[in-house]
Amino acid sequence: MATTSSRCCNAWWRSVGLLACWGLLVPAYAQQSKLNHGLTAPQDPATLPRSRAAATMPVRKAKVPARTVLTPVAEGEFQLNQGWELASANDVAAPGAKISRPGLSTGSWYNAMVPGTVLTTLVEQGVYPDPFFGLNNLAIPDTLSRQAWWYRLRFRVPEGQRGRSAWLVFDGINYAADIWLNGHRLGFMKGAFRRGRFDATKLLRANGENVLAVRVLPPPHPGRPHEESARSGQGPNGGMLATDGPTFIASEGWDWMPGIRDRNTGLWQPVRLRFSGPVTLLDPQVITDLPLPDTTRAELTVRATLYNATRRPQRVTVSGQLEGSSFSRQVTVPAGASQEVTFRAADFEALRLTRPRLWWPNGYGRPALYTLPLTVVEANGTTSDAQSVRFGVRELTYEMTVDMPTKTGQRVEFNPLRAPAGQLLFDNVNRRQVEPGVYVARLRPGADQTVLLPVPQPAAAPYLVLKVNGQRIFCRGGNWGMDDALKRVSRARLEPYFQLHQQAGLNMIRNWTGESTEEDFYALADEYGQLIWNDFWLSTEGYNLEPTDNALFLANARDVVRRFRNHPSIALWCPRNEGYAPVALEDSLAQLIATDDGTRYYQPNSRNLNLRPSGPWHYFHDPADYFRQNGQGFTTEIGTFSVPGAAAIRQFLAPQDQWPITDAWYYHDLHVEHEQEVYLADVARRYGPPVSLDDFTRKVQLLNYDSHRAIFEAWNSRLWHNTSGVLLWMSHPAWPSMIWQLYSSDYSTHGAYYGAQKACEPVHIQQNLDDGQVVIVNTTLKPLQHALVQYARYDAQGRQLSTETRAVALVPANQLTAVLTPAPLASLPPVYLTRLRLLNAQGQVVSENEYWQHAAGADFQVFNTLPAAQLQTRMLPATSDTHTLTCEISNPGTVPAVAVTLSLQNTQGQPVLPVTYSAGYFTLLPGERKIVTLQVKDSPPLLGLQLRAEAYNH
Repeated sequence: MATTSSRCCNAWWRSVGLLACWGLLVPAYAQQSKLNHGLTAPQDPATLPRSRAAATMPVRKAKVPARTVLTPVAEGEFQLNQGWELASANDVAAPGAKISRPGLSTGSWYNAMVPGTVLTTLVEQGVYPDPFFGLNNLAIPDTLSRQAWWYRLRFRVPEGQRGRSAWLVFDGINYAADIWLNGHRLGFMKGAFRRGRFDATKLLRANGENVLAVRVLPPPHPGRPHEESARSGQGPNGGMLATDGPTFIASEGWDWMPGIRDRNTGLWQPVRLRFSGPVTLLDPQVITDLPLPDTTRAELTVRATLYNATRRPQRVTVSGQLEGSSFSRQVTVPAGASQEVTFRAADFEALRLTRPRLWWPNGYGRPALYTLPLTVVEANGTTSDAQSVRFGVRELTYEMTVDMPTKTGQRVEFNPLRAPAGQLLFDNVNRRQVEPGVYVARLRPGADQTVLLPVPQPAAAPYLVLKVNGQRIFCRGGNWGMDDALKRVSRARLEPYFQLHQQAGLNMIRNWTGESTEEDFYALADEYGQLIWNDFWLSTEGYNLEPTDNALFLANARDVVRRFRNHPSIALWCPRNEGYAPVALEDSLAQLIATDDGTRYYQPNSRNLNLRPSGPWHYFHDPADYFRQNGQGFTTEIGTFSVPGAAAIRQFLAPQDQWPITDAWYYHDLHVEHEQEVYLADVARRYGPPVSLDDFTRKVQLLNYDSHRAIFEAWNSRLWHNTSGVLLWMSHPAWPSMIWQLYSSDYSTHGAYYGAQKACEPVHIQQNLDDGQVVIVNTTLKPLQHALVQYARYDAQGRQLSTETRAVALVPANQLTAVLTPAPLASLPPVYLTRLRLLNAQGQVVSENEYWQHAAGADFQVFNTLPAAQLQTRMLPATSDTHTLTCEISNPGTVPAVAVTLSLQNTQGQPVLPVTYSAGYFTLLPGERKIVTLQVKDSPPLLGLQLRAEAYNH
């Protein structure tokens, strides 16, 4: 969960009480006051997790000669991503002036990974074992987070760039760094998310070797990680590290990830060397404006800052190109100063688009993107600087409830583009409670009321509704606590996760406390149509500690906004997880968003204000409780346990720790309290006591499927009836985990994924678990006409018990359509299958959904008595898309094949990953067949690969 607060905080304290009753240690943090300082003393060794397996010993790599590679990334720009060396500052006596000169002996240094953290280097070099495997993380000393580190690189200036201005750009260093070049201190930077841009012109040697040295300092308050076991419980979420925000506050340890031993210290984002003329272009912004509701035209505004590094004024021409048309303007930039330049559609016809390609969230249309090159040319015709801006044509507006001066509870639509420049409209401090746990803001005195348009047909009052291009977007997605615990965040590593989100039908990712903040994260969100709910680096108000340096926090926030504001995927900015910003930061952050962005809403709280309270985060015995107790409003957090498949578990647990459940499971987030009371007990009660890892994971996936489908279907059931969005806690794991995830960190998918994928179909038929009503949820912008609904029941042997059909003349776009409440049967068997189908006018299946149900007091153990299903698979002819495979799965037998799963495997029988499947955990009745498509990212040759289909009753 995001934090130990409200309901989950109570659960945590109950867990501590249980441990005390069992005669086990009550940890030091249990004696803390309300604010969470984390562990104040070392953890009792008797409570540390224990493994049945011997520790995995790494193999130390031999040092190889450092070979620097400057990789071109743009005209005049190079990434310094090879040739780096790393050493602990404790082992280096020389000062920065000497380290940054040629001739230093570095034979004892490590070959370093940049971008990367200290720990990623030390693991890759074989100094420490893979912390993701078993209990290996315990073998890595926490002192890594309490010492400084030196990075060093030797390089030469590329041919053709000599004589130009040179800039060293650090895209992200955690936490602070002294930068040295050729014996001289170049500068200092601080905060994990702020770029460092340093003028290296005078220090750079045009001929000969240059030496760059970076002394990296960790966060000053790293805290003490809690190590989870069956005896210690899950522990607090973070601790002292929160005071150092902006940094990766979860790296002290949270309830979904252990403490990361270096706290992600290091050069975690790329280092670049840029060359330019006297005037450089800084953070250009492209603003797109649609005359809503008309989307056939768009007007663009382009603005940027020009910086003149010389001692004399510079006359330059700034020009851009868009769709074959150009625009330009001459500007004089004062010596040693900055000058803003703005291009508006009113002045330049090239900035007017007719029938623009719009950017849409996943499921609503294509996420179209444009590229706009900008060039700065000196008076003599020489190019001084150039950048390309990628953007999307889209406009964000927000429906919300606000107290106006003359009327409380007014439903309005807010368009940031219509607000007076830089003006703050909403008073989030003097808010009003409108229902338990839900508040609305007041309009500030003197604020311009005309920019808030009344909403004639409220869809979800008092909750937030996000609109893109004038259309209400039903937000369904999940939280990313962190993209990767070791910050291995290359595009190649991240892209399959975004593909999984897209293929699951999700359209929003919450960047929880801003811990996934890098260019590739946002670029992939743009390309895969994922809206980003973007937090900054604060966690739960009243529980987690506040940062102590507000100026540093704001400087990092401002740089993040300026750097990423062109990404169409970013939907809003939010100061923190579960709470409001500290008073000293609230107005400053809101003002920053209004001034430095101006196109997005500043949402002041991730819950409560125009939002539903967050949670719960545990498993429900009855999935219908998601409908009865939840399924309303806009929630940014709700989740449940999600143990992955056996193959995934074998990748991160030693055989001795795989079964029965051991401390290694608890260390990988299988929390002690609730899963033993309900989740694990339900596996045995419903499907019979598991006898092995494979048996357990086979059974638990059916719980995972039902619970995750129920979460999304509960919100589906009230689409636009006081309901506008639901985000899982969580969709993405930062490391190999047993909880809060749709897929595993190795890209494998299990029951939770397919339950969510089923519920999030663009056009979806479902039966509400609370009232039995059959409804169609159409979250696309296209209506469906002349549809047919089929409703049937079958017994466990596949014999049909009943059937109903209903013609539906129109399924409106972006709406919920009630169809029927099925007639009850006088008698039903203890276990039966309900199947729904939605057909279009051509008789094609648009959506199919099914529910295995049981009578009161019954269970599903009849599945264990079914004969083994004999499934057949057949690859269909390939399409022009080499990344898409189509297969047919059939059941030629006489019994149902329950919970059919697919796995593309290599010749050794290992799963090929990453692969996404269009369906999983479905039932094939006798004689049925189903077409499933596979998206294979790397398009491997099919020779030697086989598609394995397996049912629960295999």
